[in-house]
Amino acid sequence: MSDDKDPKILVDTTDDVVKHELRGMYQSWFLDYASYVILERAVPHIDDGLKPVQRRILHSMKLLDDGRFNKVANIVGNTMQFHPHGDASIYEALVQLGQKDLLVETQGNWGNILTGEPPRADTSRHACRILPWMWCSTLR
Repeated sequence: MSDDKDPKILVDTTDDVVKHELRGMYQSWFLDYASYVILERAVPHIDDGLKPVQRRILHSMKLLDDGRFNKVANIVGNTMQFHPHGDASIYEALVQLGQKDLLVETQGNWGNILTGEPPRADTSRHACRILPWMWCSTLR
């Protein structure tokens, strides 16, 4: 292999088979994925202060809303069609929204945001609904 190539990804083309150095490829791919996670999933958006999973939960709740409280398990299941990262991340984000009492009205034990106490009930035991003023706002 020659020294004039990119040190991250070295390619040997002396025979018919192309060989890549895996260390450089994985390092490059990991940095790309890590920056994607930070920018697209972990940092709240500057316009509304919501993470993408929270925005998807509110969109799902708006679709399900009929004025009654919905079971958390139903909201999580409906949100999974918009959020590809599993039900645990959706549930945790919904609990955070419910504990803040800003966008979601809750029923049941949702834990305590000040002490870090998690909700004591199963997802089918507590319910929530989107607040009525959210009907007027537009969710991206």
